[in-house]
Amino acid sequence: MGKQALFAVPVGKISRRLVAALVVGVLLGVPMQEHDAFAAGVDPQGVPVLKNGLAMPYPAPKFSGISAWLNGPPLTIAELKGKVVLIDFWTYSCINCVRTLPYLSDWYRKYHRLGLIVVGVHSPEFDFEKRIGNVKAAIAHYHIHYPVALDNDMATWNNYHNLYWPAHYLINRDGMVVYTHFGEGEYATTENNIRYLLGLKGAAQTITAETPTYMANETPETYLGYARAEGFAGNEAIRADASVVYHFPADLPVDGWALNGKWTVSAEKIVADAKGAALRLNFNARRVFLVLGTASGKPIKVKLKLNGAAVGESAGGDAPGGVVDVKRNTLYRLIDQKTPKNGLIEIETQAPGLEAYAFTFG
Repeated sequence: MGKQALFAVPVGKISRRLVAALVVGVLLGVPMQEHDAFAAGVDPQGVPVLKNGLAMPYPAPKFSGISAWLNGPPLTIAELKGKVVLIDFWTYSCINCVRTLPYLSDWYRKYHRLGLIVVGVHSPEFDFEKRIGNVKAAIAHYHIHYPVALDNDMATWNNYHNLYWPAHYLINRDGMVVYTHFGEGEYATTENNIRYLLGLKGAAQTITAETPTYMANETPETYLGYARAEGFAGNEAIRADASVVYHFPADLPVDGWALNGKWTVSAEKIVADAKGAALRLNFNARRVFLVLGTASGKPIKVKLKLNGAAVGESAGGDAPGGVVDVKRNTLYRLIDQKTPKNGLIEIETQAPGLEAYAFTFG
């Protein structure tokens, strides 16, 4: 992936999302020169390739604990034998997942009638992602037409010993997992693998969609709830689950964030308790994304500043004129600087009840 290849972050550390590409599984016996996609199922020394301790290929684990199926009736791995299946573990407020969706939809459009089944296993990171209405809204927003399973208890995630968002598991017609890819990128490789399993000749004509822009010292994903918060550099210490008046410091270190005004900091989010409450972050990146929501369910306007001034041409897609209209819990695109560089973003709510969860970048 060149400069798009960052690093994988497993669940259990501060960041649970994957912001990079990591290929672990491979197909068996397919010449790389022909398909530009595969390696052998054993390495040159004859050692089996392992995925989570299992030699590839291995029987696809079951779907279990699914609270609802959207875009179709419930599915089972057993009844999908004879089909080529691509399972995508995703969650709708993850930018890395969102950027993979155009490719998944394109593959479904091109290959479903030829025997490909795409299943999006929605495995939530935040509590609001468990709400079926929120997931339905995301499916409509991103024009997803393939089946989506709500894995709210992470049971199917655990069956696959999965660690990443997004994660792709490719299953052959015999019900065996033969290829896995974690994160963004390698889209032509994955599509060529799909084509090979479907028995199609020729190389893929893979679309090009939005890609991340990487800088070597890019700010890491930054969680704001106290359970995983890092980089807080305010004048006062965070008080958990209490309404507190905070004050911005005179200076913020790079990757540091701080609060001003009255906020309540809970385990997975911060909530503004008054109009004018503000949040600052000193970041290194091209694009800044922030998961936001509204505690009351009523829309809240948020004003942005960049380096102390109006955002202007650096406004992200969800912040025209430097104003964000927060209507639902989802990912918002705040800043696009066109090139990666340092910046100081300030976010000020125009009403109490604004929720903020995590920044992502790239």
